[in-house]
Amino acid sequence: MTSSPGGLAAKTLPLLRHPVLRRLAQAFFVAFLLMVFAFLLIRLIPGDPAMILLGDEATEEDVIAYRKLLGIDGSIPSQFGRYVSNLVRGDFGVSIRSREPVLSIVGKRLPVSLWLTVTTIVMTIALALPLGVAAALYRRTWFGHAFQIGASVLVATPVFFSGLLLILLFAVQVNLAPIAGYHAGFPANLYYLWLPALTINFVLVPVLARILQSSIVETSTEEFVEAAIIRGTQGWRFYWRYLLRPSLAPTIAALGYFAATVVSYAVIIEIIFNLPGLGMTLVDAVRNRDYPLVQGIVFLSGLLVVGLTFMADLVNGWLDPRAQIR
Repeated sequence: MTSSPGGLAAKTLPLLRHPVLRRLAQAFFVAFLLMVFAFLLIRLIPGDPAMILLGDEATEEDVIAYRKLLGIDGSIPSQFGRYVSNLVRGDFGVSIRSREPVLSIVGKRLPVSLWLTVTTIVMTIALALPLGVAAALYRRTWFGHAFQIGASVLVATPVFFSGLLLILLFAVQVNLAPIAGYHAGFPANLYYLWLPALTINFVLVPVLARILQSSIVETSTEEFVEAAIIRGTQGWRFYWRYLLRPSLAPTIAALGYFAATVVSYAVIIEIIFNLPGLGMTLVDAVRNRDYPLVQGIVFLSGLLVVGLTFMADLVNGWLDPRAQIR
């Protein structure tokens, strides 16, 4: 006996009510949309990409061969089926310029971008948490007013301008960081990454600290906080259990979404600091019209963002059970 569509839906929907499974389903859906976007990236270019790459003097045989190399030969449904099949097998195509597999190129450049992302997020947490707590506790003092003004100025400053200023200060004047370049291997790579990470944090830290400040102020008006004060709860137990931990949920959620910001800023930052990561590789691929490499970097970078956001949602639900029912 086969199950009716209605019966299958009735069995599936209760599973999706589970917060982890629901977020996992959302992550898979976003990954699917990302896959479709990467597929359409080449096909939405006006004209024939093969003709654009080869020029007007190319023979018909060369154009046909290049279309096959780009995966744009045949009908759209057959192209999409072949594209999905290749992705499942880990085949992202071959770089037009270097003739090297896209996955191999990404594998060489991805660690630099991952280290930049991790260093940036760790620095964001280390700077934004104490700053946000202090801004909430002393919001009516000179510190609170100075924080609001400073945060507004930093957020409004273009990241490339902040990067150049930091290079002049820390690399040229006091020689605490290299002007450019990269050295693989931990912890030597941190010497080359801390200044780029600090540049990105000129934008991230003020925003995240503001989110935490607003969340702490809002949490302080909750009934369970007033009850804890009446019971005489004091010290770190009060601040952590009744103020900071419930207030961290929106902060951690925002931190997950900031991963997308780090990935997007990586393009500018890697150019300024000459870091051999995915951002620099993407710029070179676009400049050289290396469409398979552009397509692969866009898809894999998007998957990285989806994964980080999913993990942030899980941490968010653990810190604040109220977030699981939303």
